[in-house]
Amino acid sequence: MSSAALSAMSAGAVNAMAAVGAAVIKLHKELMDKKPEWFWHLFAKCEAKAARLAAQAARTPRSNGDATFIEVYARTLPELVKKALSAREQALH
Repeated sequence: MSSAALSAMSAGAVNAMAAVGAAVIKLHKELMDKKPEWFWHLFAKCEAKAARLAAQAARTPRSNGDATFIEVYARTLPELVKKALSAREQALH
């Protein structure tokens, strides 16, 4: 996510993103330790997509701004990383 996009968000949303990201990384620490460059590339792509989806959801008429952003991001990032890792495993076998 760009620094301009992060600066436009509230501190609470940025802190929530960091907490979710840290939890996802912790879940996949073994893989991260084995192939760090690859993992960080995959994680960055998933993080950017989760942020785009969350930002779209936060702009809908019935959203609650940052709360919606955080909820969607927290739900989406782990799913995206899990799917990407699963797709990698299937491609290797």
